[in-house]
Amino acid sequence: MEFRYQARTRLGTIESGTVEAPGRDAAIDALQRSGFIILEVKDAAALPAWARGISFKRGVSKKDVVIFSRQISTLFQAKVPLIEALRTMVEQTGNQRFKDALLDTAKDVDAGAPLSRALAAHRNIFSDFYVSMVRSGEASGKLEEVFTYLADGLEREYDVTHKIKGAMTYPAFIIFGFGAVVFVMMVWVVPNLTSILKETGAEMPFLTTIVIGVSDAFAAYWWLILLVLALAVAGLWYGARTPQGRIMWDRAQLHIPIIGKMLQKYYLARFADSLSVLIQGGLPIVQALEITADVVRNSVYRTILLDTVEQVKKGNTISSVLRTKKEIPIMVTQMVFVGEESGRLDSTLKSASLFYQKEVAVVLDNVITLIEPFLILALGVGVAILLVAILMPMYNIATNF
Repeated sequence: MEFRYQARTRLGTIESGTVEAPGRDAAIDALQRSGFIILEVKDAAALPAWARGISFKRGVSKKDVVIFSRQISTLFQAKVPLIEALRTMVEQTGNQRFKDALLDTAKDVDAGAPLSRALAAHRNIFSDFYVSMVRSGEASGKLEEVFTYLADGLEREYDVTHKIKGAMTYPAFIIFGFGAVVFVMMVWVVPNLTSILKETGAEMPFLTTIVIGVSDAFAAYWWLILLVLALAVAGLWYGARTPQGRIMWDRAQLHIPIIGKMLQKYYLARFADSLSVLIQGGLPIVQALEITADVVRNSVYRTILLDTVEQVKKGNTISSVLRTKKEIPIMVTQMVFVGEESGRLDSTLKSASLFYQKEVAVVLDNVITLIEPFLILALGVGVAILLVAILMPMYNIATNF
């Protein structure tokens, strides 16, 4: 059951939100154990529709989880007990959805559940990778170190992902804007201009004829063009969510010029970093490989890692399996081999991860540097074609008078 509450924190601020509990008394008990002074608790289902309102809670981002991991690691280093650390994080968190999840986690831990099991109840926030790391920390008694590993690893992943998204946002915005401008010109602007040319009956240049034909098609069937584009986007989106479509997309993106090489380095860095952190956390190598396969987020590398799991179970080494995969560079294979031979696989993987993260950063910087003049050139060519196609016949007509 869901209950809406209004309570005062230890700092004296008043907060409101929702909490899941079997009953009202259990909800009050959970809130009190988390350090709240209860002002009001009501069954959300019993409230009228207008009083419940519409939930505008934003989702929990990777940045929220990174900050949580770093802060709780700091609290552990300060020898703050687990339940007190969780209650502190409940008060510190500004995201209401994350606050509710941490409140449930604190309630479960206070009731005697291990932290890993409490976090596993919120798989949409804490991944299998995260939960497994926490479980290994509980088993080894190194929970403080594990949260430090998690914070460092998640920060590195967040930085790389944020840079990639930032690099892709600018060209996507420019291309979308240019497409919208061309669409408006073809549907409304160009027809008005070309109507003058058609009335003269003069012979049109080849380029002008093409532009007029395209413009007439846009003006007559703009709704059909938009419908086809929408259906194409929806079809691609739906296809990419199917298992076979996902495999095709993951394989195709690795062969995109320039971007494909960058994505390969990104997935290699993710693979090496995740496996390194899991090994540092004390997980068995087979379990670490299985979890890494789930978090690498590319079906090509996931298949490679799952095949590696099966071969390792048969007694083969990781390096001997990776050596047969063309998607894995020889440098990674050699570093894994050295790590296996020296017994320091975690540190060699960390070195490989740092190397590829730097490579991704270099490629991103080059892409960002080159993409702006390339887009300006492409836009200039597009505008020049339109101007020449429309203005050249007008100039010819004017000179004939």
